[in-house]
Amino acid sequence: MNRFIRLLALSFVGAAAAGCSMPLTNGPDQAVNIEKTYPITVEPQVATLVVQVDEGLQSLARGEEPRVQAFVERWKMRGQGVLNAAAPSGTPNQAAAGAAIEQLKKALAENGVPQSSVQFTSYRAAGDDAQAPITLSFVTYAASAQECGSNWTESLSFTPRNTPWPEFGCSTQHNFAAIVAEPRDLIEPRTSDPVDASRRTTVLGHYREGMPTRTADESTKDSGAVSTVNK
Repeated sequence: MNRFIRLLALSFVGAAAAGCSMPLTNGPDQAVNIEKTYPITVEPQVATLVVQVDEGLQSLARGEEPRVQAFVERWKMRGQGVLNAAAPSGTPNQAAAGAAIEQLKKALAENGVPQSSVQFTSYRAAGDDAQAPITLSFVTYAASAQECGSNWTESLSFTPRNTPWPEFGCSTQHNFAAIVAEPRDLIEPRTSDPVDASRRTTVLGHYREGMPTRTADESTKDSGAVSTVNK
């Protein structure tokens, strides 16, 4: 019996020594930098719109102008540099494409695109292509992150030290890259908008006179009544 108690005491001492050599507290070695582990890459890419030409009408095909307008709005929001318009050369519909380019110039001007922001070029299409299109293109930035879901080697049902699992933060980075409005913001900040000098003068004037400087809140005028009809 004494021998059994002695062995049991030695086992407790060994367990305590092992616990001292491997503490259950987390330190700097367990810190995780999500931005470095799963970085978001921002790279330039070319956005292209294929615009069909109607050879019979010598113009843009029906329904193409709304598509051009939507593409121009995308260029205004995320475009870098000029908007390039390329017409086919050496094809049976070359004359129709030339007429469509003139129509395209008017459409771009009507949508607020300065003439200096458009570069008109040509490209050599297949000689027998009677339906060679006009292409609109511009350079933009795209953000991307590493794909997730490939490393589930660690069981999340037993984590006594509560350390991050292998793919901790991966989905957050991936989703952020997918929804960011302007990927270039991840490279460099935008310039500040011009100061509203008129509004600033008004606020300072109210402050000096001891008046509220906030914008007028009309919500206080709501009565909460469902109807104002007299009973």
